[in-house]
Amino acid sequence: MRFRLGLLFLFVATNLMQAFAQTQQPLAAVVEITYAGVELKRANTYNWLPLPFGAQAPFGEGDTLRTNKTGRAIITFDTAAQTLVLPLSEYQLQTFEETDQYFNLKLQLLSGRSVQQIINPALLHTYQLELEHMTLEMPTELFATQVQPAVASDVIVAQGNITLNKGQESIILEAGSGLRAAESLGEIVQITPPKGFPFLSVTRDTCQGFVKSTIPGETSVSVRLGPGEGYLNLGNIPNDTLVPIIGKADGGERLLTPYLSTYGWLIPSGIMLQSCDSLPLVPAEQQIIYGVVNPASFEMELLVPFFGTPTENSRFYSYE
Repeated sequence: MRFRLGLLFLFVATNLMQAFAQTQQPLAAVVEITYAGVELKRANTYNWLPLPFGAQAPFGEGDTLRTNKTGRAIITFDTAAQTLVLPLSEYQLQTFEETDQYFNLKLQLLSGRSVQQIINPALLHTYQLELEHMTLEMPTELFATQVQPAVASDVIVAQGNITLNKGQESIILEAGSGLRAAESLGEIVQITPPKGFPFLSVTRDTCQGFVKSTIPGETSVSVRLGPGEGYLNLGNIPNDTLVPIIGKADGGERLLTPYLSTYGWLIPSGIMLQSCDSLPLVPAEQQIIYGVVNPASFEMELLVPFFGTPTENSRFYSYE
């Protein structure tokens, strides 16, 4: 666990503190930049302030943090909780109230992905995290969230449990499971790392297929990043493995399956489909790997329970 409250870099300190003072919101937390590519917008302001790697700044009520394709930041709420904001994400602190005994927190993940850890539940009177398609309340331990704007919202629980609410629907999600919500709360899916958010698209009605290479001597089938042999090979799935098939390329030349923390394409001749009345057509395009670069050891403690180790999921972790 890590709670460092160092000085801000000199060239951003003045702007950050002046903007914070002008908004007059209560100091709720400290944000630390763990990889370059992060901007902060203070409450009731319009300008995004770039924060360099290693910078620390106060993070108050109404503040919003956003990251680019590499940026990461960790937000620490005293000794009660912390949030790791991953690349291509936007995260906001909506409400912060503090008494002598506890905190009331209301947060919102606007887009992208984040990992939340509740360090001391006794200090939290209320904790609410808003996603576009559901609300998470009073969680314990460790959980990860993802928002795909106008598409779906996801949650995976690694430790403890969490209450999910959407309208009149309410579900308690326990450790080792996840759920995808859109128009309604979806099915509970058992999740074991390094399987990640893509596997929340798999339901009881999802088509399944057995891997069976038709090439003499081959014992596995390649998973490609794009729908063709010229794309990056993400890995190989052994013969006789049962895999979910969530769609086929609109040209018919590849099948799409969840693979580790992303999606990948399989050659149809290598899959024996089981009970698939129809498969939805999906765009024949390269998938995106939303990974992290040079994660620190304290970040790994939060990442591994959802994305596996670098050995298990080498495409997610990148080192320079």
